[in-house]
Parts: sequence; structure tokens; C-alpha cells
Amino acid sequence: MPDSLSPHPKETVADLIRRHRRPLPAPAFATGAADPAATGRSWRARAVAACHAEIAHRSRDFAHVERALGLTFDRWLEPDCEQLGQFPHEAHAAAALVWLSHLQTHESEKRTPWSGVPFRSWPEPDRTRWFAKRRELWRGFVRQVERYRAARR
Repeated sequence: MPDSLSPHPKETVADLIRRHRRPLPAPAFATGAADPAATGRSWRARAVAACHAEIAHRSRDFAHVERALGLTFDRWLEPDCEQLGQFPHEAHAAAALVWLSHLQTHESEKRTPWSGVPFRSWPEPDRTRWFAKRRELWRGFVRQVERYRAARR
């Protein structure tokens, strides 16, 4: 006789939540379809909008499932609880936003006078390092967005 009357005896809380969640309908950016609303917007802006929509949906859907199942998570003790039961494309969208955050912070070093010296006056090795790091951060952001799009298909 099984220890549990549950039809899924080895199911974790994450599995239970995932089973009750529903993915966001795929935005045009994720599927590669033409999007008339995106006219004039850069690839980066469309990627950011799609990733933000996925993360906002993950939060709302998690809260809905949490209430429906009668679960309670202490956000102080478990700040990452919304990641329980997330879909793979949502994980890639969140990772893309982390890469974007690092990229934007790095780009702000060029535009703000942290050292009181304008970018055009930086020594050549410093500018070369800045561009190399920006390429690395941009590549990480693009890689995660492409992983999001692949997981979304």
C-alpha cells in the first residue's frame, strides 16, 4: 500500500506548482513572427519587453497557483520561491535580464563621469578594455535571449 493517497507520490512542490501553471502565450518576438507593434523598436528593446513580460507573468501565475493550492511561502526566508515550477523559457528570460543589467551598468560607466574624465579622453588601453568587456556582456545577453527563443518554440 502506498504511503500517500496522491496520484503522484514522488511529486515535489516544484512539480506540483509546475503542473498547475500555464505558460504565457508566446509573444511575436519569441516566435519570430512579424509584429506591427514593434515597428521602429530595436531588437534589444523587443527582447527586453518579451523577457519582462515572461517574468511578470511568472510572478502573477505563481501567486495565482500559490493561492489556489493553499501554499504559503515566506518571501523573506525564500526570496526565490517564484522560481519553483518555472518553465525553462522563463529561466532563460530571467538570465537574459541579469545579463542586461550587467551590460547597462557597464555602459553607464562610459556615460557618467565616475572619474571626471570623458570617455574620449580615456587612455587607449582603458577604452579597449571597456569595448572588450561590453562585447562579452552583449554576447552573454544575446546568447540568453536566443536560448529563451529556442525554449519558447
